[in-house]
Amino acid sequence: MTQLENFFATPIGQMLYVAREARYLDDQPFRNMAVGFVDITGLNDVDTAGYEIVDVAELKQTDPALYQQIRLADRPQIQRLAIVRQSNDASSNVPANHSEILMITRELTYLGVKDPNRLFAVGSDRSPCPGCAPRIPKDADVFYLVEDGKGSTEKLKERIWAAKPATENNAEYKKKIALERQRFQERKVANKKRRAEKTQQTKNVFNTGRSCQLGLGVGPAATNAKQASSVSRPGGPMLHQATFTYRSGAVQAECDDSPTSEAAGVPDSGLVRMLSEPVAQAPGGIDFSSLQLRYLSDPGDGSGLQYSFEALTSATGGTLPTDGVNAARLSSDAFFVWLSLNPQNFWVNLNPNEPNRIVDDQLGRTDAGRVLLEADLRMKKTVGELIHPHSAPGRKFWDGVQGDCLSFRNWILPAPASVHQEDGKLYILDAPLDVKMETQYLASQGQSSARSCPRQDKTTEDHNEALFRSQILPKLKHAINNAPEYAALRRVYLARVAAQWYRELSQAKKTTYGKLIDSDDIGAWATKGDWKPKETFDRYVDSYTKGEFKVTDKSTRGNTTYVKTYVYGGVDLTNVPFDRVSDESFAADFADLPRNAERSLKEPSTTDGGDTVWLGSPTPRQAAGPGTGGVPSAKPASVGTWALRLLPVCLLPAAVLLWWRRRRPTASAQAGPLRRAEVGRPGRQRNDSNRTPW
Repeated sequence: MTQLENFFATPIGQMLYVAREARYLDDQPFRNMAVGFVDITGLNDVDTAGYEIVDVAELKQTDPALYQQIRLADRPQIQRLAIVRQSNDASSNVPANHSEILMITRELTYLGVKDPNRLFAVGSDRSPCPGCAPRIPKDADVFYLVEDGKGSTEKLKERIWAAKPATENNAEYKKKIALERQRFQERKVANKKRRAEKTQQTKNVFNTGRSCQLGLGVGPAATNAKQASSVSRPGGPMLHQATFTYRSGAVQAECDDSPTSEAAGVPDSGLVRMLSEPVAQAPGGIDFSSLQLRYLSDPGDGSGLQYSFEALTSATGGTLPTDGVNAARLSSDAFFVWLSLNPQNFWVNLNPNEPNRIVDDQLGRTDAGRVLLEADLRMKKTVGELIHPHSAPGRKFWDGVQGDCLSFRNWILPAPASVHQEDGKLYILDAPLDVKMETQYLASQGQSSARSCPRQDKTTEDHNEALFRSQILPKLKHAINNAPEYAALRRVYLARVAAQWYRELSQAKKTTYGKLIDSDDIGAWATKGDWKPKETFDRYVDSYTKGEFKVTDKSTRGNTTYVKTYVYGGVDLTNVPFDRVSDESFAADFADLPRNAERSLKEPSTTDGGDTVWLGSPTPRQAAGPGTGGVPSAKPASVGTWALRLLPVCLLPAAVLLWWRRRRPTASAQAGPLRRAEVGRPGRQRNDSNRTPW
């Protein structure tokens, strides 16, 4: 690390001062400013709006001092860089809000840079604190003005005030400050644009765009709507015309598919905010790969679905927002697939002798089917890793194996899902997956060349099966329920839990998407790529025939060749058992969940421990607000009801006019005996001091 003499000794010091002035922090020495230099060479999808982007070849000519200070001559691979300015977040009580940490964990993420090691130089007002220093890439150059710790604020204040005289009448610095303020504003505008972009990217999350054919409730007038006549009184004072609309049947959510209305009704939600810009609730970023559906609600008015995901907060920068968009879309697509297809077909099968029974034809056209098949193949590989003779669990396992061949059938299926439901709302508290296994020998199918074990005696089979159940199966279950490589499987399974609940809800009441159930229409959720089920099957057959490992160990007792192991099976989500949590237990153990879910519809909502964040969205119509059916009505009113409701409104102006005409001569002349005594008294002075001015 290199300490700078003052703000003006080097280009980086000047950048720190300009950035501070541009943010009006010159009188706040307790705030820390940092500037980072990020290699964006070869990155074509970075979001550079509001950042200073520099061509290295040009920088060498225009600012040789900066070129030298950040040692670009020693880094010839860097051809293009971004300069990121970041102050600490003094308004947040959330830990990990130092400027260097925010730069690495938040700014790089939303800039679109996955690898933090692309940060190759850092300048800071203070030296990095013990918590920040390890987070800065070890090969990065670090420059600072004052040592962090006791007295640093006073020292920094002295540096700031010492720099002021040199800049007050300096046109060059004023120009730099103005340019930095312009960039700062561009970043704010970029956040809004990014929010609009993420809104578009997530507008069909738990929204088919076809609720207009399926919904019910109160909404805008349609062609079949009936309108009341305008009310006027011939020869009398003109009354304001009262126009009202009601529906004669079920009504729809917004159905305009024109380009100008593409974003109409799509919310600026907690999910969209987290996807589009850094937020104080998660200073270290979000692990979007952990995004899981935890809440779903159908208000019952045809306005659509509310939903909320739970994701892990991160201390290392999390993952890119595009991961969150993809995870949300996968959950939503799977939900609608699970609604549209018959549950008896929610299975996949990888068996080398059954190439024509891999997956249901319709399910095999979707990403949900792809995820199930890929997870099944991944399970075989996980078994291979767990029983590898050179791994700790593998050595222990093989020490106990009997016989010369193992043949197991493993399959994934749901364990009971812990849920709570109330008033059309579902809270998914826990939804683990289970793994079953049994000793099974591959049956010969015609001319199949797939090999399998010869049948062994019952004692040997039972011994090896018990060994596998006790030593390998628990680790396999843990991986499937926790390992990142199974995140997509867990995601589509949570959607399956939600879909099963929604099926049951739709039997009890009208729902927005009830007509999708068992429709067999998955066209909107077919996979967009060129993946085919046969591709996964072929990779499985290759793994099955060649094995996941070939090991021959030599020892003083001779060579040890490990027995052949054959594993096959599938994933079966045809049935979802529920463990329903009572109202009393839910209130006692999960009292904060309703509040988190509700709050997440508008903004990210962190749990008390801060290790998870809820990201949700209201229904499209709720997001659209008043005037678009945003406030649901329990029941459409009849013509007679509306006439009775409007009658006082229509008669009130006439009554007022009549009263005014009757009391025109003088108030005292028309007053009764009790009122007459009051006429002519000074009116009571009205105290308007507490009124809100309009």
